[in-house]
Amino acid sequence: MRLDSGHGFVDLGFAGKGMLDNGFAGTARVAASRLDLAGCAMLGLSGTVKLHIRRARPDLAGPLAAARLDCGTIRADRPQVALKAILSEGLDSWNGTARVNLAALSMPQRRVSDVTGDVSFAGGVSGTHGKIALGTGRFAMPEAAGGQLQLRGDYAQRSGGFEYRGRVAAGSAGLSQALLDKVRGTAAAAHGTPLGPVVAQIAGAAATAAAAFDASADLVLAVSPTGMHYRLPRLEVAAANGARFSFDRGSGVRGDGSGTAPRIDGSLALRGGGMPEALVRLSQKPGDARLYGVGFVQPYAAGGSSLALSNVVFVLGESSGTMRTFATLSGPFAGGRIDRLALPLDARWRGGSITLNPGCVPVRFERIAAAGAVLAPGGVTACPLGSAMLHTGPDGVGGGIRLVRPDLSGQVGSSPLTLRAAEARLDLGTRRFGVTEAAVRLGTESVTRLDIGTLSGRFGQVIGGDFADLGGQIGTVPLVISGGAGTWKADDAGLSLAGKLQVADTAAPVRFHPLASDDAMLRLVGNDIVATAGLKTPAAGVPVGRVEIRHDLSTGKGVATIAVPGLRFAEGGLQPSDLTPLTFGVIADVGGSVEGEGRIQWSPEAVTSTGRFGTRATDLAAAFGSVRGLATEVRFSDLLNMRTEPGQVATIAEVNPGAPVTSGTIRFRLLDSQRVEVEGGRWPFAGGELVLEPTILDFSQSRERRMTFRVIGADAALFLKEMAFENLDATGTFDGTLPMVFDEKGGRIEGGSLRARAGGSIAYVGEISQRDVGFWGNMAFQALKALDYRSLTIDMNGPLAGDMVTEIRFAGVSQGKGTKSISCCGGWPSCPSCSTSGSAPPSSNCSIRCNPGTIRTG
Repeated sequence: MRLDSGHGFVDLGFAGKGMLDNGFAGTARVAASRLDLAGCAMLGLSGTVKLHIRRARPDLAGPLAAARLDCGTIRADRPQVALKAILSEGLDSWNGTARVNLAALSMPQRRVSDVTGDVSFAGGVSGTHGKIALGTGRFAMPEAAGGQLQLRGDYAQRSGGFEYRGRVAAGSAGLSQALLDKVRGTAAAAHGTPLGPVVAQIAGAAATAAAAFDASADLVLAVSPTGMHYRLPRLEVAAANGARFSFDRGSGVRGDGSGTAPRIDGSLALRGGGMPEALVRLSQKPGDARLYGVGFVQPYAAGGSSLALSNVVFVLGESSGTMRTFATLSGPFAGGRIDRLALPLDARWRGGSITLNPGCVPVRFERIAAAGAVLAPGGVTACPLGSAMLHTGPDGVGGGIRLVRPDLSGQVGSSPLTLRAAEARLDLGTRRFGVTEAAVRLGTESVTRLDIGTLSGRFGQVIGGDFADLGGQIGTVPLVISGGAGTWKADDAGLSLAGKLQVADTAAPVRFHPLASDDAMLRLVGNDIVATAGLKTPAAGVPVGRVEIRHDLSTGKGVATIAVPGLRFAEGGLQPSDLTPLTFGVIADVGGSVEGEGRIQWSPEAVTSTGRFGTRATDLAAAFGSVRGLATEVRFSDLLNMRTEPGQVATIAEVNPGAPVTSGTIRFRLLDSQRVEVEGGRWPFAGGELVLEPTILDFSQSRERRMTFRVIGADAALFLKEMAFENLDATGTFDGTLPMVFDEKGGRIEGGSLRARAGGSIAYVGEISQRDVGFWGNMAFQALKALDYRSLTIDMNGPLAGDMVTEIRFAGVSQGKGTKSISCCGGWPSCPSCSTSGSAPPSSNCSIRCNPGTIRTG
């Protein structure tokens, strides 16, 4: 028999016995090619059930099966039902239960296998309701897959529609590998930043939680010819790693099968499993598709990093959104750490792109530590570098931060620190940063100063980069550096710089000309600064020495050592005046080498310095004459002020202050960089001694400098030879003084005088003719060219480098050997005197005064 059920034709066949209206017992075959129920179509229904009819009410029990059940986009394959049902007398109502089995339940890109469970039903032609308790085997969809699904609740089928109210649950579920990889990949954006450990742990915990979890939700589902609608008033997720996610306290999530975004109203809570604890209230306004949220994130810590978000306010649209919050973060970065950095965040996104803080914001911090320095609580104004401080998208991470005139303070070790700059920039895309016009000050009483024109660097395992236009001074070290350029790096051990620079003297007037270095290095570790540099002349690049500086910022104490292993001077090459202005006009044409070392120590109370510098054999030209074979070792008691203790000794192979003297020794002390106290000098001279009397030579200004030499026991013949009187010969022993004056015009003798101790002789041994001096001059010369004297005085005046005027005065004279006799009427000429200029023969300027009478010669 065929029955029109109102949902389709049903073929019924009965076998049994008894009255069909009451008492029949047998079997019934059911077959329907298609039944349409509330927008669902059941195809290929068939089955044989046991049938009992009592009082015209059929009682059915047995299996029914269909080839397929289609409900819109939902499809059930090979549904089977173990039916227990009681029908009404008119077969227009029913009541019963069914044990359901489905080989698979699927919709586009989604599939559930092995659906089993129980369904109760009660109703009639106008509709059916009941309860559903179903479970499944594995399920799969593009976003997730899992081991099982459960559906428990009430349903109601009415004309043209189907509704379900109950709970749906998923067990042993996990997101797809593509989504898990995307979640884990979010950690890369924060790598190397203070939030790196936090983001990495959240990403890892989220990926772990999303890989294995159980989820359940309260579900209200309605299917009609116009489509599917659903509502999730409550949602809970429990991950295998302990993470818990819940959504409730509102109308929930409401959506349909159209693919548009659902509407959301409720509170979202997250905690456990390594995830941050957060609470967010979500809502949507009528007629507004955007999602509004307010909430907070409790402080979250991982790997020494922490993050807290308060006053979180956000708006999410279909493909865009905004979020504003106040963030407080702490964490490490390469070479340092930041604590409680607080700033407002303004995040915006559209499509796959996110921007953060498109405008300037105030930034405060409690502590920043890097390269041994610790910045005290402070703040700066941060502005975006470009359109935003951070932007992410298909092209990666970009954006940057610009700090406007940062002015910070803190300490290095126990020493105060101030740090100022015109501007600081951080480019997140390239992970590079730069600082311009930086000014660093360390310490209080003995401030260490470091000024850097430009400094750039890059974040990585180690922070480092380049610097230029560096200058400064370490504490009270009397050296100032400038023109520095090179590389730098900061790590857990501290800060280091390497490159080139120039070193200059801070004294006025300066004690040395600026020196250059191509291998300067500075390292700051805690309170300790260590700087080294090889020094050379800037123009010629001649190595001069090496300096090493050590400074303790906590105590303000330090030491600098200066090593000069062998500095060589040569005519036409390096000269002392190339290194210091102190020797200009004092010495020149230096040939020889200098070696030694110096040591400067300082503290907040005082600066002391010592040194030892010497030469073994140096030749030079001085204001008082040429010097050959100078050898000395000068020990400085105050190197910075060029002071020594008394008793410094210099030996000189030869010095020529007008007459060459050899093998001399000078005792002296340096009073300062401009004054030398000569304690005395002594040389063998003309068979006797030449003694330099004590004096002070002041080179600080253009003025006369006086030195007095005493001649003791000089042999007359040797003396005349030393003085280059080649045409004179003499005997006798002389003593006397040679006062010398040196100024910008050179050196000269003023008031020099030598006296013979006893008698002797003096003779002119050169050639002269009557044609040179005339008859009477020749007669006088022949009479006076050799004289014996009882007393003789030689007076000397004139420049050392020019014509010396020498006046010789005799007393108690007589003609010497080889002369012609000459007499005046009263006897010998009286008081003969002779003045010579250089080595001219004495007769050319001699005058002989005679008494009136006759001159006789013979």
